[in-house]
Amino acid sequence: MKKLAKKLLCLTAVLALTLSLFTGCKSKNEKTLFEYAGQKVTFQEAHVYARIMQYQAEAQYGAYFGDSMWSMQVGTDSKGKKITMQKSVKDSVISQLKQIKVLVAHADDYNVKLTKAEKKQIKESVNAFAKDETGKKVMKKTEADKDTIQKLYEESTIASKVMQAITKKANVTVSDDEAKTVKVYKLVFTTKTTDSKTGKEKDMTAAEKKDQLKKAKSALKMIKKGQSVSSVAKKFSVNSDNEESYTKGKSALGDKFETAASKLKKNQVSGIVELDDAYVIIKMLNPNDKTAAATNKSTLLQEKQQAAYEKIYKKWTKSADKDWDDTKSVDQDLWKEVKFKYKATTASTAATSESTTTATSSSKTTKSK
Repeated sequence: MKKLAKKLLCLTAVLALTLSLFTGCKSKNEKTLFEYAGQKVTFQEAHVYARIMQYQAEAQYGAYFGDSMWSMQVGTDSKGKKITMQKSVKDSVISQLKQIKVLVAHADDYNVKLTKAEKKQIKESVNAFAKDETGKKVMKKTEADKDTIQKLYEESTIASKVMQAITKKANVTVSDDEAKTVKVYKLVFTTKTTDSKTGKEKDMTAAEKKDQLKKAKSALKMIKKGQSVSSVAKKFSVNSDNEESYTKGKSALGDKFETAASKLKKNQVSGIVELDDAYVIIKMLNPNDKTAAATNKSTLLQEKQQAAYEKIYKKWTKSADKDWDDTKSVDQDLWKEVKFKYKATTASTAATSESTTTATSSSKTTKSK
């Protein structure tokens, strides 16, 4: 009986050990960094993206920002806390991967698949990445093999195709009327002032507004007597951002300003237009700038396509966004392990290195002789 008990105990131990081999602790790379809209992202996936962005940024900005580039402040969060360049890049990685995973998950909705040509191109890109110096650094640092890199390339390509399919299905267009571009010269006599203590804008006093109106009337008289709008603007110190080109509904000064401008023919000057925060004089430079309209048509189309895409994407992620928390939804202990360090190469360091190399080379040459 005792022998049987020992055998059972031994068998239990073996089973437990075997089970642990299959379900035991995952490697750091396989661990889930975060989950969004039902899609999981591993630490390694995020790590690869982070290192690519790190090395690209260092190559582009390292010489300019120096050793402290990753700790330098690039903004503040909603609580007024410092956002470093490192945090900004890492946040961008999370945001990018959330979007890619969601788009890939909806590939079947738009019958999106990789073509043979795309698969071939991806394979070539992966091979090139693995041979590239930056690619080698990324793969070594993240312990990623070519299969891992290929998966990321594939998902990125599919995500891009789904995005294109969404905008194509939306079938948005831009009419000539929407793209019509008006170009004006404006003299703006503001009725707002900045509070020296708070830095916030506030309305001028009645007396100050009256003085601004008086200036605007004097400026208009000068223009009507033949002085150029630019010279008058300079005299009254309102020669900043005077020219403006805009499409319908997009003037910086709003609808009331656009309505007044629409009544003017080329080179005509308006009376004093009273807005909520300024007195304005408008000179019409071009009521229909066709060259600018062609460019704006393309820009407006892109804006409409982006809006169409965001409408669908937000529909997919509405529920996930309610549950998402920038801090709690990401394994911060795991994510903290990704740290960026940069050591700038100064001219003197480079010169010293070159001198050392030259000296060593000369020494070897002398010995060989």
